[in-house]
Amino acid sequence: MDSRDLFKAFYDDPRVACQYGVKCYQKNPEHHEKYKHPPATQQSTRGKTTTKKVVDKRDISPSPSISTDDDNDDDDDFECDEEDIERIMKEASAEKPITCNSNNSDDADLITENSEESTSKDNDDKINTPNDNSVETTETSLAAKKKIISELFLVEMPDDFYKFYEFCCSLFKDDPVSSLKSVDLKLVGPYDVLAGKIIKYSDDDKEKYLRHWRYFYDTPEFQTVLKGNDKDGLHYGYWRDDCKINPAFVAKNSANKDHKIISVAPNIFGAVLSHVEERLKVAGPFDKAKISRIQQSLKTYAKKHDISLDKSSADLQKRNRDVVTKTFHGAGIVVPYNKKTQLGYRQLALTDSHLLKLLQQIEKADCDEIRQSLMSKLEEVVRLATIAADECDFGTPLELGHNLFSSGVKYVQRIAMQMFAQSYNLLKRPEFLKIAEAHVANRKKGCDLSVL
Repeated sequence: MDSRDLFKAFYDDPRVACQYGVKCYQKNPEHHEKYKHPPATQQSTRGKTTTKKVVDKRDISPSPSISTDDDNDDDDDFECDEEDIERIMKEASAEKPITCNSNNSDDADLITENSEESTSKDNDDKINTPNDNSVETTETSLAAKKKIISELFLVEMPDDFYKFYEFCCSLFKDDPVSSLKSVDLKLVGPYDVLAGKIIKYSDDDKEKYLRHWRYFYDTPEFQTVLKGNDKDGLHYGYWRDDCKINPAFVAKNSANKDHKIISVAPNIFGAVLSHVEERLKVAGPFDKAKISRIQQSLKTYAKKHDISLDKSSADLQKRNRDVVTKTFHGAGIVVPYNKKTQLGYRQLALTDSHLLKLLQQIEKADCDEIRQSLMSKLEEVVRLATIAADECDFGTPLELGHNLFSSGVKYVQRIAMQMFAQSYNLLKRPEFLKIAEAHVANRKKGCDLSVL
């Protein structure tokens, strides 16, 4: 094939020209499938071999060193030496978006591209998955994915949520959601948006997504983002006291064991490190090596990005002081409360132990008649909680709603929703009420909780 044929093939190729041109060092097949490269021909001159390159004239600007006279228009290609080729390809590449990637397996940074069609804000809102041994990356609009998350889950995720996804990309770029398989963790819930598993949806779909990876005992304040083992139903999630503010901490629950929601760390990095350390204690020699590598990678990434791995923080300590009552699940609730006037919360009519005993009796009642008699005792507790709400002690019906929900007793689920509706509306937390309504509409036990 002569130079004209080589040029024509290059000219007709619809792909973007590689920014490195003939000096491209990439051997990755994916790179060569995505970008076109100018052909080269060998020609002997004065007893030595000189490399000649064929370049598309439409991709470059005229240069004094290269003839572009109309006399040469009969030939749609021309030849030049390597110095010219290098300069020309740089000029051509400068007009196209530049991508970059991290070759560090312990790190994945945010990467942005400049494009004539994108605004400066769009360029600041890009997230990329690292692609080792290749200059190109798979770019997705982070802003668009944040919008999907807020519309489907009714909350905004904190910065450490997105940073953790980058970290997982650095561990396993082809499948970041499974990058922590060796420690028996999988990214779920809102992470399915970042992974591209949730792209399109209709208004009719929104309710089901509020149940996406919502375990049986997950109250509206608790949002699962990491799935653990199925034996215990272990999972980790963010706990929010208010849907409009950042999460207070990352917690865990073992849904197949009990309703306890345990605070682990202020952010997901600290929570996962705690999980990894627990796994190391019981791991065998073979598994210990793999787990140790993840532990070191997480510590290295956190240090580079100035992410705290502490199990506590000043904000978390303040939050714990603001808790008005622990509730059955132990995570506690926070509501506006005036310590001087004691306005905002009052204790329930029954202590936790007495209420729990009553609920167990309701669940195990031999007949409807006995159960109805027991329910009348609970109705009195509900009545007094409602009076408390009328007198601005909004935390009281919220506590009762949480306790009834955490009990898992199906006979009191309707009353739990009644308490949720009252307290969330008064506290101006309507998103939590929508989450509770969607969950109770199809509240499932077990660990198969994806709606995809």
